[in-house]
Amino acid sequence: MTPEDKAIIAEWYRNVDGEIRIGLIRTEDDRGKQIQTFCEDLSRLAPGIRIEQEESDGEQLPEISIGQNISYQAVPSGRELAPFLDVLSDRAALAGKLPLSVREALSQVRVPAMLRVYIAPQCPFCPQAVTLLLALAAPEGLIYLTVIDGTLFSERAENDHVRSVPTVILDDQFRWTGAIQLEELVHMMLTRDPSRLGTDSLRKIIEQGDAAGLAQMMMESGKIYPAFLDLLIHEKWQIRLGAMVAFEYLAEERKEMASQVIVPLWDRFSRVDDQVKGDILYVLGESKDPSVIPKLKSVSNGPYSGEVLEAAIEALEKFS
Repeated sequence: MTPEDKAIIAEWYRNVDGEIRIGLIRTEDDRGKQIQTFCEDLSRLAPGIRIEQEESDGEQLPEISIGQNISYQAVPSGRELAPFLDVLSDRAALAGKLPLSVREALSQVRVPAMLRVYIAPQCPFCPQAVTLLLALAAPEGLIYLTVIDGTLFSERAENDHVRSVPTVILDDQFRWTGAIQLEELVHMMLTRDPSRLGTDSLRKIIEQGDAAGLAQMMMESGKIYPAFLDLLIHEKWQIRLGAMVAFEYLAEERKEMASQVIVPLWDRFSRVDDQVKGDILYVLGESKDPSVIPKLKSVSNGPYSGEVLEAAIEALEKFS
């Protein structure tokens, strides 16, 4: 942290009242240590900041989290420091800087929007882009923003085919490079096709405890979202459980829609571990579609573990 950054933080902290909590996912690699060092320096300069640390589960990248919907896979420094501090201290004031038309449009967003913005330390245009996006996410509603240093996390930038900064990506579907038009971005949030939402967006709905809402979204569109199938076989049990709850709602209200999962789930059956196999069998049973009976019987008579055999038998019992 430069002397200039330290002076900015000290001046900012003079106007801060109360305690501020930020999250930190720790990793042992160099960039994880850089982010951790920044947080430790920040808390020394601003003693009212409390850092809630957790170790990466092996999949998580190092990051700073602010509230439930903003994260930094970056070290906010130089011109990037001011917008970071602004969202830390007064989210309401930051959101209030948005044009009234944008704020009114944001109030109509009903589906989570996953935003990523790629920046670079020497980019002269990135701080303004980050400031605008932080203002969109500041109300802590359905907009989730991750600020990513594309030089520090080069593998993410490469995977997202980022060639210049700032680059903004919405739901893995839409992207903008350079100057950001807020009205266009929010319009896209409102008019995008929910059935094309990615796994991360649907996962956020599950993690918010709104399985019924996800089921309702699919019922309104009349089709199972492709990414929903990924949640039903997700490696994390909590995510699968939430997806199964959503499926139960859907199966109860729209039996004909529940049948849409049978073929794609059965196609995945042989490629997943026993725990996920058991959950697939549970879902097939919940579909109440007689066409799954031969499939369930083939499993119950097949060379599977006791856990899988038991799941197949229980699913068959739903048809007796």
